[in-house]
Amino acid sequence: MDPDIKITSGGKAGHVSSAKKTHRKDADATDYMVEGVVGGAEILKSVKTLRDVEEEDVIYGVYDNSDKGIFTRINDFLIDRSKVGLKDRSYFFHMLAVMVDGGIPVIRAVKSLAGRSTNKRFQRVLNTIAYNCEHGSNLSQAMSRFEDVFDEAEVGIVKSGEATGRLDVMLFKLSEQLDKKHDLHMKLWGAAVYPLAVLAVLLLVSIGMLVWVFPTLLNLLKEGGIAEGALPLPTRMLIVLQSSVVNYWWVILIVLFSAYGLFSVFVKSDYGALTWDYWKLKMRIFGPLLRKVYVLRFISLLGLLIESGLPVIKCLKIAGSSLSNRVYKVQAQEIIDNVRVGGRISDTLKYSEFLFPPEVVQMLRVGEKSATLGTISQKIADQYQREIDNSLKKLSSVFEPFMILFVGLFVALLALAIMAPIFNLSGAIGV
Repeated sequence: MDPDIKITSGGKAGHVSSAKKTHRKDADATDYMVEGVVGGAEILKSVKTLRDVEEEDVIYGVYDNSDKGIFTRINDFLIDRSKVGLKDRSYFFHMLAVMVDGGIPVIRAVKSLAGRSTNKRFQRVLNTIAYNCEHGSNLSQAMSRFEDVFDEAEVGIVKSGEATGRLDVMLFKLSEQLDKKHDLHMKLWGAAVYPLAVLAVLLLVSIGMLVWVFPTLLNLLKEGGIAEGALPLPTRMLIVLQSSVVNYWWVILIVLFSAYGLFSVFVKSDYGALTWDYWKLKMRIFGPLLRKVYVLRFISLLGLLIESGLPVIKCLKIAGSSLSNRVYKVQAQEIIDNVRVGGRISDTLKYSEFLFPPEVVQMLRVGEKSATLGTISQKIADQYQREIDNSLKKLSSVFEPFMILFVGLFVALLALAIMAPIFNLSGAIGV
């Protein structure tokens, strides 16, 4: 039967009009069309050739840009000496855990994350790790070749995950640990920025007033016939300070740089570093906060390492090495020496209440007796995280009115030192 013929209800054949058939085809086509699609095929074709991140083919030890131009080599020199931050590593471990948990092979996951990294140094490191994994290394071995990027704790946790077949689980925990560490670092830095910024602005304003504004005022007073002995005490003090800054600025710089150099030499020595770290822990306001931060870092990392299945002494060594305070490092070594001869962690710490509060020692003792030291350590870390957050909020609430009062007094003294002689000059002219 002709496809253009249909049987009517009366049994007679009839022709479907070509106009009606064309209209039906157009209606079917519009049912599958996205609104606004007009002439976009060429744009889409050009978009498909673009990439969000430029491809990176540098693999350390295999291929580099040594045969390229001088500018490329200078750029490589700067890239290879740049740092990989906590945030980059945390994102990498989290996304790697997600991809491994989803069934993607480690090598393919690392390659994919290398292409997505915005840090050029980290991008090259991940490309090299993927290359080494393709040629027989496992992930932890490839990571261990970059000690300036991945620390011993991260390599140890990944190695434990590979040995136990729980790589995705350990990567999730490692990512969470690095996230908390980064957040704590940002909170501490944020608490310090406000007072440091205020002091820096006051210093710049003071130098500007002494170098450019105050000499003009002195000339005005001399022309008005006002003797220096008749000036108010704040103004005379400001004159002495101004003459010292203007005439002996080089002496001030020499003294400052010399003091900084001597201090740097002192803190780089073993005795000086230990002494300086000890005094930081004893400071009135910041000492208690610093001790909480170090307890949090040591206990949280210790718990994570123990849960990963590493030996206790190895966990203590890694956790102690991760601390920057020498006093806590010495304490960690004492714990290791005691554990090696059969002692317990809590037995060593009970004589160090200044570094580890009694409640921490008691909870660790409970964890050791119940064989849940990893879980107990994480609970202690969570509690100390809350305490540090509360301490930072209290410090911020105290510093804000204190800095406002300090700035007010500074402005008042400066105004008194400058305006008082002007009023005296006005009175003398009026007489």
